[in-house]
Amino acid sequence: MRHLPLIALLVAFLSFSVFAADDPPPRGGTGKVTIITDPPNSQVFLGGEELGKSPIIEREFKSGRHTLIVIDQDYELVNTRFNVWPNKLNTYDAKTVIPKGNIRVTTTPSKCIIYVDGDQSDQTDGSALTIRNLDAGDHLVRAECSNRKSAEMLVKVEGETTKEIHLDASGKK
Repeated sequence: MRHLPLIALLVAFLSFSVFAADDPPPRGGTGKVTIITDPPNSQVFLGGEELGKSPIIEREFKSGRHTLIVIDQDYELVNTRFNVWPNKLNTYDAKTVIPKGNIRVTTTPSKCIIYVDGDQSDQTDGSALTIRNLDAGDHLVRAECSNRKSAEMLVKVEGETTKEIHLDASGKK
């Protein structure tokens, strides 16, 4: 029981710290902003104002809570809250990824018609087929083959990567 006041004080301090970290920066001042994207040359908007192409290095900007938007190849890659604290350097530094990827398909037998999400894509005529520019997320890939058998697989596509899969419609276990 001797430690109860000390514990209460610690809990109060931690609660205050959590709320204080969530407080917005004061308006009416200016701070410096550095926005770095990897790869560079993305279009940067802060608080609705176009800042230009990344990297943006130590640009004066009004303090306060703003929305940071980064666009590259017509894709909105970043849309986040960004606090600009007065009289400080405020930095955003992140890798940006275009939300498109590829699937490389090989099949057994080697000649199959490939469908992605129910739509015919192309065919494997004895070699691998790369299906390009698919939205990131899950896609159902199906092979209908020359032996009148089929195989399918649910494939998770990730931005700027190529997922390799093999569909076996040979009928052998």
